[in-house]
Amino acid sequence: MVLGFSSCKQEDEPKYHAPTTFTVAQPALQNQAFRTNSEMTDKETFDLFCSQPDYGYSAICNYSALVSLNPDAPLEDWIALPNENSTSAQMAIKTYELGVAVNQLLNVENQADFDARDLYNQEFKCYFKAVCEIPGVEGSKIISSNTVSYNKVMINYAEKLAGWIYICGDVENINTGIANGFTAPSVANLALYKDNFALYEPEDKIGEKLYVGSFNVTPKEAATKPETSDPFNVDQCAQFRFFTDLLGWTPDASLGSNEADFFCDPITDKYQAGYTGDIVAQGLGNWGIFITEPVPVTIVVDVPNLKVYVKEGVHDVTFVGRDPEFN
Repeated sequence: MVLGFSSCKQEDEPKYHAPTTFTVAQPALQNQAFRTNSEMTDKETFDLFCSQPDYGYSAICNYSALVSLNPDAPLEDWIALPNENSTSAQMAIKTYELGVAVNQLLNVENQADFDARDLYNQEFKCYFKAVCEIPGVEGSKIISSNTVSYNKVMINYAEKLAGWIYICGDVENINTGIANGFTAPSVANLALYKDNFALYEPEDKIGEKLYVGSFNVTPKEAATKPETSDPFNVDQCAQFRFFTDLLGWTPDASLGSNEADFFCDPITDKYQAGYTGDIVAQGLGNWGIFITEPVPVTIVVDVPNLKVYVKEGVHDVTFVGRDPEFN
């Protein structure tokens, strides 16, 4: 009996290279009519599908889309559409975002202009390209070589308004003096949260999901009394976290410092000069600051990149890219 042996050479480590091809799939329901939504909070979506470009390895990518009413328009005239599932090649795009884009492409000035042109009763053929890139990797962005379409899109009037999220915890509104005190983040308290505890997108960052707000952080009672005050006791830190929606005490809409409920990440020694930290999506943990009297802070929350910035004082915030500068 002869034994045969075959030798094999170990594959090289996967290496990044810029992709050369990328396509988006024609929607199966491209001829099904649908109407875009006019409400920013509406979650209705439509789908676009693509595959990951060949980067040389299986990378975590961000996917989005571009839309135009003219497939031959120069690329700078297409409008970007965010993907609700940013890392998924099965893109879910809000019909609201499409409606805003089509209104812009039609140069609609306002509701009266929209009505006068009878745009509500018209159908539009919308063309789409897909976009893929690896976050933080320069030169990784690629746009699909083909275009696809939805052929029967009807629109409502829609305009882009600043989005918001909510802060919950030992904070008070600087202007109204209303304290939060971990009031339940529920729909029943929507007016309280919207009027007093919302962080908003700046006008020049609408749609970027970068939220800014200034609040007073309020001390725990035990921290204010000399006989009980203990700066090394994390339970005496004033604490807070964020919610993207008011769904109650559930992780579904919570942005916290840790997965664990009641966890506190103390940032007392960092926030005065400026604290930058990571956010845990669906995290139930808080950030904490040991103080003995109310202290104003300015906060920036970058939801897509899961970053939080906290700096003592009330500041105007500008951005270099997505990095905040506290002025």
